[in-house]
Amino acid sequence: MKPYNKKYVLDVITEYNNKIKIKKVGDFEIKKNYGIQGIVKGYMYEIEDGVNIDILELQGPDNVWMRLTPLEIESSYMPIKFSKGKVGLVGLGLGYVAQEMAKRKEVKEVIVYEIDQDVIDLYNNSFNKNKKIKILCEDAFKAESNSFDFFYVDIYEYKLTKKVVEDYKILNSLHKIEEYSFWGMEHFLLSCRYEEIVWVYIPENWMAMTKLLSERLEESGYIKHYKALDEKLVSEVIADFKIVLE
Repeated sequence: MKPYNKKYVLDVITEYNNKIKIKKVGDFEIKKNYGIQGIVKGYMYEIEDGVNIDILELQGPDNVWMRLTPLEIESSYMPIKFSKGKVGLVGLGLGYVAQEMAKRKEVKEVIVYEIDQDVIDLYNNSFNKNKKIKILCEDAFKAESNSFDFFYVDIYEYKLTKKVVEDYKILNSLHKIEEYSFWGMEHFLLSCRYEEIVWVYIPENWMAMTKLLSERLEESGYIKHYKALDEKLVSEVIADFKIVLE
């Protein structure tokens, strides 16, 4: 069952290994490193396994900005699946999420906000122009106001921070957004204690995405290896969201 299916994940990695070109532009570079051995981190779980093909990664000045691993593919699955109409995407990365969203017949347009021109140039070196995808070298938090059917923020470097709440406030104030999501949202909600979350209004699309993904995690058997997020941090974030969402 997608996304927790090893063949599906390996097929996606292979597809993009064949599409994305190795190149350095300014402070950013796309590289390939061979495989993952030992502990493989997926979305919401860790397991002893191996990924025996090349792994693409986007390296910035100080760190790795994105790697096309099981974690990336599994965690992006629901935002891609739920994307529709006019989509806003914050963070271009290797271009995987934008490309997958544009494949959907339900998606009419994907507007990507990316602050680094070097990252955009690397993307353009690998992908032909897609009439559905419009990439803006702009800060989404300072951009001209726009309207979106679905909006996804993918800038959190595979970790939960309290910044997700402040970003929600700013972006929903600036733009007219029908449905909003952010990287790691499902893991965050599943890590909340019942007594903390029961009194919080949770957007319908958050609930639907989380329910579907948790069902697929359970069906896959990876539920045995589920890792909850830090309890204190989750409590602080849900407390902040309680004020904002109500």
